[in-house]
Amino acid sequence: MEPIRIGILNLMQNKVETMHNFQHALKNENVQLTFYYSATRYVNRVLDSAITDNMKPLDLQEVNDLDGFIITGSPVEKLDFPQVSYFEEVNDLIDQLNTSNIPQLYVCWGAMAALNRIYNIQKKLLPHKVFGIFQNQILKPTPLLNNISDNFPAPHARYAEMDHEQIQANPNLMVEATSENGLLTLVSAKDKHQTFIFSHLEYQKDGLDKEYRRELASIKVKHPFPAANYYSPLDRKPTFSWKQTQQIFYQNWLQTVTEHKLTTC
Repeated sequence: MEPIRIGILNLMQNKVETMHNFQHALKNENVQLTFYYSATRYVNRVLDSAITDNMKPLDLQEVNDLDGFIITGSPVEKLDFPQVSYFEEVNDLIDQLNTSNIPQLYVCWGAMAALNRIYNIQKKLLPHKVFGIFQNQILKPTPLLNNISDNFPAPHARYAEMDHEQIQANPNLMVEATSENGLLTLVSAKDKHQTFIFSHLEYQKDGLDKEYRRELASIKVKHPFPAANYYSPLDRKPTFSWKQTQQIFYQNWLQTVTEHKLTTC
């Protein structure tokens, strides 16, 4: 069988780390990953060779030849959508994906942008950042959560949430999992191959710790706090309680992409 070709629009600030995260989470000998960065965000800017050697500017023409696509998170939840410099570019991509209906996975801010663009769901700022490892309840069975136990652990790291009432009222959407504090974990479209995940399941063991340390070093973040339920009480080192969930979830998603490819080729 031909390789499964997955495109990934990498919008995270730590692009190389994010690339490695997804390479690890989607590790499969029959999967070919192509990483893109925003063409409009970095126009007339010099990028590190570690980025340009491994990623390329988004090309919508290439998207038509892919079997699946992922849009990552981005640390811009506090901004209104139109304030994001590359929002029009992301909207063009979302429109094209929505039309092509290849399997799509939207992660954190990527999920917020897609829900807003396709289904007009509004974003709301949370009182404070949700940051840590939380248990997540499965509300509806879905192939993406096959072999994952109820109340599974997963990392959450965001400042915003989508409007629950609007999602519940939309006949095209279903909430499949929520966190222990009542926030969204997994939402899917009923009749399209669109999945919206609000957990950073792709993070590796030290991901939340690195995020916390970046915030400590940033003058833009006031009074950052460490991730909850994450550090071992014995030695205060990061734990990797979601490792198995990560492996199963992303292999389940790849299976849906494979099945879609087989039925459409």
